[in-house]
Amino acid sequence: MRSLILDTVTRGILPVTTLFALYLLLRGHDHPGGGFIAGLVTSVAIVLEALAFGAARTEAALARALRPAAWIGLALAAGTGLLSTAAGDGFLVHYRAEVRVSAARTLHPTTTLLFDIGVYLVVVGVTATVLSLFAREGPP
Repeated sequence: MRSLILDTVTRGILPVTTLFALYLLLRGHDHPGGGFIAGLVTSVAIVLEALAFGAARTEAALARALRPAAWIGLALAAGTGLLSTAAGDGFLVHYRAEVRVSAARTLHPTTTLLFDIGVYLVVVGVTATVLSLFAREGPP
């Protein structure tokens, strides 16, 4: 039985949770947050959508596209660690670059952000895989 309140709240919350997850992801390597918590926030949004609109519909819309994310994320996270070992440093030693955007603005991207994106993709990909298993009818 569908709920009008749950459907309406879900439609309003999904864009907000997506933006909040992006904020946590981009902020996490310098402050509390990061890939894991951003992945959990996105996963909660996916599960909320499955509760509101049905697991089968959510699985059809999102899970098939997100299931490979776990493997891509694992490769990205491990790749950042292997990058530092290839450079002769320890595993997961992170590097920082300086990119001048304008005379007044400089960005400082790090390999930590790549690692966080990998962790984010692993968490979201595993959630999508579990959701697709729950959406399936009958034994696995």
